[in-house]
Amino acid sequence: MTTASTVIGKNKQLRIVFLRLRSLGDTVLMTPLLAVAKRTRCEVAVSVEAPFHEILLGNPNVDQLFVIPREGNKLLARGRAIREIRAFQPDLAIDLHGGTTSSWMTFFSKARQRVGYASSRNSYLYNLKVPNSQQVWGKQELHTVEHQLAFLKHLDFPVEPLPRPEIHLTATEIAQARQKLQEAGVEGPFTLVHPAAAFDTKQWPAEHFAEVSRELSRERTKVIVTAGPGEESVLEKVRSQGAGSALFLPPLPLRLFAAVTSLCRLYIGNDTGATHIAAALGRPIVVIFGSSDYRAWYPWQSEYRMIRHDLPCVPCPGYHCLHYEKPLCIRSVSPQAVLEAARSMYATNQQVAID
Repeated sequence: MTTASTVIGKNKQLRIVFLRLRSLGDTVLMTPLLAVAKRTRCEVAVSVEAPFHEILLGNPNVDQLFVIPREGNKLLARGRAIREIRAFQPDLAIDLHGGTTSSWMTFFSKARQRVGYASSRNSYLYNLKVPNSQQVWGKQELHTVEHQLAFLKHLDFPVEPLPRPEIHLTATEIAQARQKLQEAGVEGPFTLVHPAAAFDTKQWPAEHFAEVSRELSRERTKVIVTAGPGEESVLEKVRSQGAGSALFLPPLPLRLFAAVTSLCRLYIGNDTGATHIAAALGRPIVVIFGSSDYRAWYPWQSEYRMIRHDLPCVPCPGYHCLHYEKPLCIRSVSPQAVLEAARSMYATNQQVAID
C-alpha cells in the first residue's frame, strides 16, 4: 500500500498543502481533515478563495493560508497563489476540489507528490492517484467529511477518531456579536433563522420561513432572521410574508454571522454552508433538505433534526429541477413539520451552553 512514509520518508515532518478553492460548506467540512494532518505533526497549508478563507482564520491546525481573491485578475491571483505554494515547498499537494483550476495548481505546486482522485478528468496531472472514497473506506454511504479524509486514509494517516468541524472565534468577535444583538434589542436566548440557499432546489419557500418565524415568536421565543451578503432579497421575501415579531438583521459578514450563530439557542435553515457553520459551533439545528444527498451533507457530529421529503429523483445535482415545474422535494416540506422539530429541540435543550 502507498503511504505517506513510503513516498516521502519515515522520519520527515511532512509539509502538506490542501487545495480546496471554494464552497463555504466544503471549507467548514475540511476542518476535520486539517485536524488529522496536524495531529500527525504535519505542517499544514491551505489554498482557498476569499471569503471562504475566513472560516480558517485562527484555526490552530493551519500553519499557512494562501488566499485567492475573487475580485480582479483571476489569472494573476492564481499565479500568485502558486508562487506562495512553491515557496512553502510542500511534500504533498492534495487536490480536494478536483476542478480544472485546482488540478493545474496542484501540478505547478512542485510538490514531490501531487495527489488527486484517479477518477478526476485531469488525473494525468497527479503522480499519486487515490481510488474513489467508497473503495478507500470500504463502504458506500459516506459523509463529505469522510470523502475529504479519504485522501489521508489512503496514505495510511491515522484518521480515527474522526474529528468534528471547528471554527475558532475570538473574544472580540463574540463581543461584537453581543453588541450587534443588543443594538437589535435582543437579550437572552434566541432562535436564529437563515432562510437563504444557493439553489432553488435547496430553497425552502420564504412564506414557510415566515410562518415558522411568526409561530415561534407567538410562543414567546425570540427569533432573529438573517443571511449573508447578497442575500438581501431572501430576507425581504420573508419579511413581506409576515414574520410576526421576529427581528431581522441585515446581511452579516461571514465572521460576524458565525459569532452571532455561536450565541443562538437553536438554528433553523436550509442545507447550506451556514448550517455547517452552526454545526461546527455546536448549535442545535433544524435543517431542511431538498435535492441534496442528506447522507453526505447532514450536520456532522452535531445535534440536529432533519426534515425532508423523499422522492425517487432525490438526490440530484440540484442546479434546477428536471422533473417538476417547481422542486417538490423541498417545497413539500410543511411548516408544521419544521415547527414540531423546533419544539422538540427546545424540549431537549432547555439549557444550551453559550460560550
